[in-house]
Amino acid sequence: MNEKTSKTSWLIIIVGLFFMFLLLFHVFGSTHDGIYATARVKSIQQIESEDADSNEKTFSVQLDFLSGPFAGRTMDAEHFETPGSAYNLDLKQGETILAVAEKQEDQLIVGVDEHFKSHRLMFLSMVIIIVIALIAGVNGVKAMLALFFTLIIIFGVMARLLLQGVSPVPLAIVCSLAIIAINIVIIAGRTRKAFIAGAGTLCGVVLAGLFGWLAASLLKLNGYSGDESTFLQILNSSIDLRGIMISGIIIGALGAVMDVAISISSSLLEISLANPSYNRKKLFESGMNIGKDIIGSMVNTLILAYTGASLTLILVFAMQKDDFPLIKIMNMEFISTEVVRSLAGLFGMVLAIPITALVASFVYTRKTRDQIETGTAKVE
Repeated sequence: MNEKTSKTSWLIIIVGLFFMFLLLFHVFGSTHDGIYATARVKSIQQIESEDADSNEKTFSVQLDFLSGPFAGRTMDAEHFETPGSAYNLDLKQGETILAVAEKQEDQLIVGVDEHFKSHRLMFLSMVIIIVIALIAGVNGVKAMLALFFTLIIIFGVMARLLLQGVSPVPLAIVCSLAIIAINIVIIAGRTRKAFIAGAGTLCGVVLAGLFGWLAASLLKLNGYSGDESTFLQILNSSIDLRGIMISGIIIGALGAVMDVAISISSSLLEISLANPSYNRKKLFESGMNIGKDIIGSMVNTLILAYTGASLTLILVFAMQKDDFPLIKIMNMEFISTEVVRSLAGLFGMVLAIPITALVASFVYTRKTRDQIETGTAKVE
């Protein structure tokens, strides 16, 4: 690595880290939003209950408000806890919490909401970003930047447009295209390798969405996948829940499909440069062989990710197996939705392999031959 390249790499790392820390501070650094504000527990004291049979404990809490319109003021609040409940906060004197302060009919209502976690989440995120930057260097910073841009597109653009009534499925495809372009250009640059990976990813994601749409029609899924779907329908009755579900399938499949496409594209580039005599058929076969190995690990990755996220629900079903036999579980709306989500991701990922290998076999054989003849063979 020459001096100019080294300086450019360090510049990318420094600017990238600065941007990510700034974004983290914007997301996690806010200490006041609406009726919520940070407060420190000045004192906490249990109040004797008048009901001897009640297990609920009542605490009188003094709060020093640190942010918001009541910053600098000390106010009293009541806090309730039930022994053995997972919702207990177990407040300690001196700790920072998220408090609620709201005026209702000329009366100020003050309460304890949650432990204040944002600053610790910001610290943990910064630690991970620094570790990735130290170990992976420029590539690690590029990957994290791509992730941040992905989150901006999903939360800042896609979510807002969905609430404005934009059709979910076309919007998901357009946002996926933007995410693919940004991620692959940042990670792989403007190269043929990036073009091949992008083409394979886009085809795989569209096929995953098509599978999800056909499955939803076949199984008569309506998009009610949980309490949040019902709540969303109450807040906005015009929301297309089935469209939202298919959009979620498309976005959910994006990461795994992109991972496979980039792996195939990079591997076949190295093979084509190491074996310039390979024709399109041999290069395609090599891509398929690599893809078969990738499928074995990625299938486990996808299924285990969904299973891990549903572990609590699995335990509930196991404890109440008489009320929830297998025939009941497999016909529940939200279970069927999650199964379709997993199958659609696998469908898109598996089909992305031959598509990426086919495109690469055409591009790399011609490109490698041209490089060998001109003596400019190099990794793109």
